[in-house]
Amino acid sequence: MNYEITAIEIIANIGGKENVLNVTHCATRLRFNLKDENLVKVKDIKKIQGVINTANKGGQFQIIIGPEVNELYEEVAKICVITEEEKQEKKKNVINSTLDSISGIFVSIIPVLIAAGMTSAILALLTTFNLVSTESSTYLIISSIQGAIFNFLPLFVGYAAGVKFKCNPFMGMALGAVLCYSKISSVEGLNFLGISIRAITYTSSVFPVILGVWAMSYIEKYLTKFTPKMLRGFFVPMMTIIIIVPLTLIVFGPIGAMLGDLLASLITILNGKIGWLSPVLIAALYPFMILTGMHYSLLPLVMTSFSTFGFDSVLMVAGFLSNMCEGAVSLAIAIKTKNKDLKTVAFSTGFSAIMGISEPALFGITLRFKKTLFVVSIGGVCGALFAGLMSLKAYGFVGGLPSLPLFISPNGWGNLEVCIASIIISFSVTFILTYLFGFKDAKEEKNEE
Repeated sequence: MNYEITAIEIIANIGGKENVLNVTHCATRLRFNLKDENLVKVKDIKKIQGVINTANKGGQFQIIIGPEVNELYEEVAKICVITEEEKQEKKKNVINSTLDSISGIFVSIIPVLIAAGMTSAILALLTTFNLVSTESSTYLIISSIQGAIFNFLPLFVGYAAGVKFKCNPFMGMALGAVLCYSKISSVEGLNFLGISIRAITYTSSVFPVILGVWAMSYIEKYLTKFTPKMLRGFFVPMMTIIIIVPLTLIVFGPIGAMLGDLLASLITILNGKIGWLSPVLIAALYPFMILTGMHYSLLPLVMTSFSTFGFDSVLMVAGFLSNMCEGAVSLAIAIKTKNKDLKTVAFSTGFSAIMGISEPALFGITLRFKKTLFVVSIGGVCGALFAGLMSLKAYGFVGGLPSLPLFISPNGWGNLEVCIASIIISFSVTFILTYLFGFKDAKEEKNEE
């Protein structure tokens, strides 16, 4: 792919750079906030080299690219030099705006969370095979990576929220730092001007800082508007932080903590007597959630589960098995087809899905042969049912086979063995159904598209 040419063609077909309010990216997608979505030429965009498909979710026009999205984004960003005045987004309904904000915040910090999880996976392997002692300094240093990242998670979320809510992201990070400060977080008997402050543990939390930065964005804009230019440099940040810190500790922090507690209670219920049902339902819906980008909106559930229980047994498990199913579909088609071009694409997208990036397989293969979309759901359900009944847990952000060590339990190999069995079930069911019923080769293939 020629990134520069592809970027130029994309911008030309979304109404030009003048139509772009904002552009970001996640692991596989370019995400555009546009002034007028009626100017987008979807059919022409799908024909551009490197474009897998498009989606529209939460007021965002999304272009699915795959693993090369980082390089393409750099070229797109060069064309779309967006000023602050241009960033005034059109009004969205509350649901779309909320989903857009949640996904926008969490998508940007996923690389940090993956780094923390994979570091934990490496450490699990080192300790399991007695290569590193849990009493050694080496263990302490490596374990501190994940521990520090999750402990100071409000700093990362605060920065990402600042970017999303269009205020100074470093002020958002500063608010996160205050919430993590040992003399503030979970300290009893605090008050501000006589107003009592609840003792709440803010380390590893996400909702308190998100609500705080959201409120801070309005405070900062208001102060900037009414402060003389010569005083803005020191007066606006000083007054913003002085106002928002007590407001967050008194109002937004407790509300955010309550939201987190409600989610934790919901997860406890889901993991209760019918805990097996939750991963089954998510696995059935997961390919459709990826189609719309809705899976990112569920990340707060995952973060709450990790911070409260230390593991996730629903979304991470279901998503992991769904990726295996996407890989199984592509590999089954690659083995069966006599079409050389299709065989090449199916092999590459299948490998990508098994490694953790499923969207090229979903948009390049599964949607092309529509029966296989439901085959992915069936295979995912079969594996997730076994995983749910056996209480499979993921101890970090998982996506593909490289993250298998994140299923190693502190109590032994049992959890990993359940994971491997779940993979075999999901992959086998999906592969067999695709090979026998989900795909017709040669001339019949044309009728399938």
